[in-house]
Amino acid sequence: MGLFYTASPKELLQIRNKIFLDFGIPSLKKNGFQKSPFSTSYFGGFQFGYSYELCRLADRAELEVITVYIVRGDRWIQISLNIFKIEPKADSLSQLKGLEGIKFALPPCSSSDMRFNCDMFRDHNIKSYYTKSGLEKRASDLGKIIETDLSNIDRFVKRWHEIYQPLTTTWEGVPVK
Repeated sequence: MGLFYTASPKELLQIRNKIFLDFGIPSLKKNGFQKSPFSTSYFGGFQFGYSYELCRLADRAELEVITVYIVRGDRWIQISLNIFKIEPKADSLSQLKGLEGIKFALPPCSSSDMRFNCDMFRDHNIKSYYTKSGLEKRASDLGKIIETDLSNIDRFVKRWHEIYQPLTTTWEGVPVK
């Protein structure tokens, strides 16, 4: 037995996923985000970890998309935001249900994708630890950070608008000229 505790990549992946499920999704849902209605969106496990896509409509014209990646071999919960003006206006996300949304993740639509970063929020990663109880403490700290930051998502949306202008697209992410 070693002097220091080292969690396996699989254990770190599971911890980060549980943190996002327990703290991130409820915080986003309280702010009106829902599971993405698009047929091409991930919401759960995939070959290299986990991916979640949540959306909300703002002012019935802007589609706000939060994408989360929790990847094996990494310590981060990667969260990004992109906003689109969709035409024609949608009354609810259910109108977009089943449509393909893959083009929202490809250029030119992806050029305004903004990752949560340190200038506004704290790091969304598991910090260093030396013991199992240290890992548990770091996981608890990360849960609180995720909950706080995602509860204040409108601050990040405001910051996004200071940097970018929403691209006008169809309901399936095809840019409108």
